[in-house]
Amino acid sequence: MVMLTKKTIVLAKIEGTYASDSTPSNTDNAIMAFDPQISINADMKERYPANSDISRFPELRGKTAFEIKFSTELKGSGSAGTAPRTSPLWRACGMDEAIVSSTSVAYTPISSSFESCTIYVEIDGILYKALGCVGTFDIDLTAGEAGKVNWTFNARYVLPTDASAGTPTFDSTTPVIVKGTTTTFGAYSAIIEKLALNINNTVAERPDFNQTEGIYGYQVTGRNPEGSMTIEAVLRAESNADFLSYFNSGTVKALSMALGSSAGNICTITGSYGYLRAPVVGDRDGIRTFELPFQLARSSGNDELSIAFT
Repeated sequence: MVMLTKKTIVLAKIEGTYASDSTPSNTDNAIMAFDPQISINADMKERYPANSDISRFPELRGKTAFEIKFSTELKGSGSAGTAPRTSPLWRACGMDEAIVSSTSVAYTPISSSFESCTIYVEIDGILYKALGCVGTFDIDLTAGEAGKVNWTFNARYVLPTDASAGTPTFDSTTPVIVKGTTTTFGAYSAIIEKLALNINNTVAERPDFNQTEGIYGYQVTGRNPEGSMTIEAVLRAESNADFLSYFNSGTVKALSMALGSSAGNICTITGSYGYLRAPVVGDRDGIRTFELPFQLARSSGNDELSIAFT
């Protein structure tokens, strides 16, 4: 039987207890994933003792775990105050979910009470069950393209099985193309080609020889949110656009971007404490550009970044 790459299903559901299978369903937990990849990361141990010949002894399999990567569209549920299908992914990446009924769903960083999710990946009849998924993400916003979130998760390993996850039911929300946004850095509204954001979570392995595969699980232990904007270059004298001076003096500037106009599918990203790194001079088809890398830092803590769907 030929197995088809396109016939891949991703399901995700938050776990009540770490690494306890939350049994995601096709009906409620199907994720519209792009380019899903699941890898078995095995620490193979060589055995090469002194001997009368130079032939190798067989390797032994040490700690083993899953790594999962895929992308999703940046979109809401289509109903204000209802969490999107990607809710368990945000939460398993160290983000708190705050829901205001009929109004908003917002995700902000946390430093305690971390959560995990179960992810099922079915590749045309082989089911990979990844338990205790914890991860990180980055957001890619490019003019004229749908907003994209790239996810990476680490999880406990269990032997995959021949099993079908069934037929998924995806949410019907249409992603918003990145155009007609309201985006500012400080008080300046630039001509922007691209905005990239990365939560940069540190995901630490927790070795445990009591566990079957030698790993208890994974934990978010740090983060360093950062990003970059590619804009058309302007003179320092342009009002509110003296980026060289902002970098030179370490002046704090707030990032704000609002994408979409339909209730339940408006995404607003804010970072109130942005600090520029060295601006990079570039070129795009003969037009001078600036790439503006920046760090999103803390003020009182757990406030580096907010992603809200309204």
